[in-house]
Amino acid sequence: MNKHNFCRYMIYLNNLQFTPADAEFILKKSRELTNSLEIIIRDCRIAHNFIELDLSLEKKENIDKVLNFLKKISSTKEIIEVKERHLSKEDAIKRAVVFFNDEKYWWSHEALEMVWKDAGGQEKQLLNGLILICAAFVHFQKNENNICFSILERAMVKFLNLKDSNYYGININKIKIIIREILENKKILTFKI
Repeated sequence: MNKHNFCRYMIYLNNLQFTPADAEFILKKSRELTNSLEIIIRDCRIAHNFIELDLSLEKKENIDKVLNFLKKISSTKEIIEVKERHLSKEDAIKRAVVFFNDEKYWWSHEALEMVWKDAGGQEKQLLNGLILICAAFVHFQKNENNICFSILERAMVKFLNLKDSNYYGININKIKIIIREILENKKILTFKI
């Protein structure tokens, strides 16, 4: 397998019954169903309304075969090809918020990272905190709750000495309150930013 020729996709399946506790089972099942293809299924993340499969495929034309195999798990909701996107700072932040609110934490992380690379000082620290929150929820969707809690604690440290409580419409104080509650109660709750 020459991995350089692979195309990477996020496949979204409709989720009517699964929770993050089922992520490992669905990952294993999706690998079994598609093992006749040149495919790498690297991750499975489960949100309220969808199952997100992170995969790479050698031949783009095999995407229909993949979706056909995956029907045994659930019907397809959406397919997004993973490729580098160049956005303005404002557009990247807007997309990150939409992705976060749609529980597409991996994508939110990617959008914020674009902005983070060019940021400095307090802004870079704030963005790092938001990126860590996205990463934490990616782990939550894979049923890795201890990792999620650990990353959320690291995110809170990034927010300690920040002066601004609002960043492009994102209420950082509200986020801090929610994360503190999650950490104190050891109960992970999804929320919107």
